[in-house]
Amino acid sequence: MAAIVSLDVSLASTVLRHANSPAYNLAGKVETVERAALVIGYEAVRTMALTLSISKAMAEQPGGSLNYTTFWQRSLLAAASARVLGQTVKENALDELFLAALLQDIGMLALDRVRPELYRTLDVPQTDHQGLCVFEKAVLNFDHARFGGALLQEWGMHNRTVKAILESHDDHANDVDHFAACVAASGVIADFFLQGGGSEAYARVSHELYRLFSIRDSQCMQVLLQASEAVRNNIGLYGEVMDAIGLVDVASSVSGTKESSSEFEEDEQDFERISRHHLLDSNLEAEGLMGRGAFEKSLKNSFYMLRGQPVSVAMVSINNLRALHGQYGDRVVALLLKVISRKLSDSLRVEDFVTRYGDTFAILLLGSTAENAVKVVERIVQQFEDARYAIADGSRVALLINGGVAGSSASLHFGSEQQLLNRAALALSYAQQAGDYSICEEIPEAQLMEIV
Repeated sequence: MAAIVSLDVSLASTVLRHANSPAYNLAGKVETVERAALVIGYEAVRTMALTLSISKAMAEQPGGSLNYTTFWQRSLLAAASARVLGQTVKENALDELFLAALLQDIGMLALDRVRPELYRTLDVPQTDHQGLCVFEKAVLNFDHARFGGALLQEWGMHNRTVKAILESHDDHANDVDHFAACVAASGVIADFFLQGGGSEAYARVSHELYRLFSIRDSQCMQVLLQASEAVRNNIGLYGEVMDAIGLVDVASSVSGTKESSSEFEEDEQDFERISRHHLLDSNLEAEGLMGRGAFEKSLKNSFYMLRGQPVSVAMVSINNLRALHGQYGDRVVALLLKVISRKLSDSLRVEDFVTRYGDTFAILLLGSTAENAVKVVERIVQQFEDARYAIADGSRVALLINGGVAGSSASLHFGSEQQLLNRAALALSYAQQAGDYSICEEIPEAQLMEIV
């Protein structure tokens, strides 16, 4: 593959540029296509080659009245958004998802070629995708999704990809497989950016993500932010088309939503609820954990001294610890706390800090983004999910746990260390609502304006 890619100077340089981009954040520079292919992966290089080939071919043979810049902006925004959505809903085929979202509107290119006058009579802006589809159906009795899907079927594309493109304007509310739903929703997210954001565009995205995936407002904003960052990392990768994209200020689009005005007050209550728990405080030092005061002081110092570097807080709750305390007493719970503390220590680095607020453990992860902190918490949760612990009367008990994570970095940060604690507590609250062994992550909504 590297040999074939090297035959095309434009493609080879693009692959190298992508491998050396902030998306991979490598310590050393990648200087060969072979090394770049190992970094990026086979499927990603294949997708990149197809993207560049199609865009180049279409640019060299302009059709009729379709705005090609708008078309490619939507396609690339949708592709980046589909990958973020796929990660959010645990879809494994991310490269195939990227490709399906990228090609979901290819029927417009084909229609513009065979009916060059078609979009000249369009009575809505080409950024109004829904209005454009209504227009197509009125004139042709079908839309570009059906046309594009049939075209890709002729090309021999994968059946799953063809189906997702054919159904990219369908409902998908009852889909068991999230693949096609991610493709459809990616277009709605792309329209949010193309139309300049705003409360109405945000409401459409929020409604769609909740309808299809039960994604809440706070996580919806996280998806938009991550899609925005993914596009920013790749600006220049696909040439002038992406250079022309002006990413909207997501913060202005969510400023009027019900959660944005009072959420910090609400999440403060979550942390206050956690910090009031005093279960077996006398055993705190014996567990080998930091005192709360020392932990919070370390968090404050780290937050301000390391500003611009990643700092995350994770909270792990033992949801049935109080019930076990009521049933078996101090001695059993003290032993369980020692087991929990040991497992936490084994999962963390020596530079991480841990304290306990009653039945909740707070972890300070220096140098870790929220994404990396989630991986740490996932490892911790997995240790307890199938484990059972023998107690004095011969019974074996499970520990039901949840995790919540909030993180700051150079481009994504909270206003204070207290907000970081509060949001980790709020994330934990959402995880507890989602069920035992669930993990949730929160982002600093108040700081979105600085990033987008």
